[in-house]
Amino acid sequence: MDAPIQFDKVDHFFGSAGMRKQVLFDVDLVIEAGEIVILTGPSGSGKTTALTLAGALRSAQAGSLRVLGEELRAASPRQLVSVRRKIGYIFQLHNLLNALSACRNVEMALALQGDLSRREMRERAVAMLEAVGLGEQVDDYPSKLSGGQKQRVAIARALVSRPQIVLADEPTASLDKQSGRAVVTLLEDLAREQGTTVILVTHDNRILDVADRIVHLEDGRITSFGEAVVQNTRHMMHLLAESNRKGDLAKRVLDLDAQEFGTLLSDLTSEAEEFLRTTELASNETFGSMLDQLLELCARKVGDLLQADRVTLFLLDVERRELWSKVALSDDGVPLEIRIPQGQGIAGSVAESGEVVNLADAYTDPRFSPATDQETSYRTQSLLSVPIRNRQGELFGVAQLLNKRGGEPFDGGDVERFRNFMDSICVLLESWWRMTSGPRSGDAPG
Repeated sequence: MDAPIQFDKVDHFFGSAGMRKQVLFDVDLVIEAGEIVILTGPSGSGKTTALTLAGALRSAQAGSLRVLGEELRAASPRQLVSVRRKIGYIFQLHNLLNALSACRNVEMALALQGDLSRREMRERAVAMLEAVGLGEQVDDYPSKLSGGQKQRVAIARALVSRPQIVLADEPTASLDKQSGRAVVTLLEDLAREQGTTVILVTHDNRILDVADRIVHLEDGRITSFGEAVVQNTRHMMHLLAESNRKGDLAKRVLDLDAQEFGTLLSDLTSEAEEFLRTTELASNETFGSMLDQLLELCARKVGDLLQADRVTLFLLDVERRELWSKVALSDDGVPLEIRIPQGQGIAGSVAESGEVVNLADAYTDPRFSPATDQETSYRTQSLLSVPIRNRQGELFGVAQLLNKRGGEPFDGGDVERFRNFMDSICVLLESWWRMTSGPRSGDAPG
């Protein structure tokens, strides 16, 4: 059986005569039934043009484009309409009819099939609206819906007819994290259960994991996604470096509220995860330097959010069987160098056991060593120490919070939040290690 979407050396142009501009160059792309493909690239790279060609919204001009068995090069309007009836579309603009309720907007997609009763259409429309979290808004009109709710109605309309292909242009752009995840899960289920082919154009790093394949367009040409990730990451780090030279970076990070910081950490983690997954490049000084600064700032911000006096990030040196402090600051902000043998002290015992340690008074625990306090002129009271694990689940280091402000011990909520933060920061740690090769030559610890 032929693949539902086949681009073969497709070129595309806009305009004519002296104003003619080429926007796609020699595009070769085959997308199989049931495959989820994410199309990425900067604005103006040709993503939307490729999507509209695949969706039979315009004829192909050069090369060959076959969609659901139909050749779309120089296709007639009647041929294009015939193919479009088998495709579900999700656009950035929801394009709802304001005179119809949410349910009737979704039913419109079923009415084109012509083989369902009014009752069957409503039942299927309601079920799909419930699946996208709009069970209580089925009879509401678009004027009563938020932007995110309108987008979910449009998504329900695209999926309700169980199309053979779904094309989505930024489907999660106006949705929060939970709603966006629910939508891509629906698309994933459709692909797996019904063999539906899905193409997503997105800038949303939160949903990259749903893809079977990621295709990157740059200046109208398909390029290596790994190469694109490195370029995007370098660009992000370059902007951060510029911000830092203006004295802005620390203020920007430390002034964020908890939700904004969580979003930043999620974005940085996504970039770093893609970097780790796709590249084995040698040291990049700008990238390494920026990660170094971001690690310190993120650690400080976590300490602030969890109301701790100090935060320390230790990495494990397997060969020497010791922990060394990647991030440790004195009260006046001076970096501290701390080394702890694995198995000794609280951090050393966490590195040995992989278990969380939460103490209301560190000095009452026989594992606690006051030597570091003596060296740094600091008096530890409450202490929370958690293991850090790398992407393979191996123990990679230890993170510690010292002295919760107000004299209270750290509670269970603090433990959960601290572990969640460290799961993200660990990706930055791995990226930093990859770029700098660690404090001495050799493989990453853990």
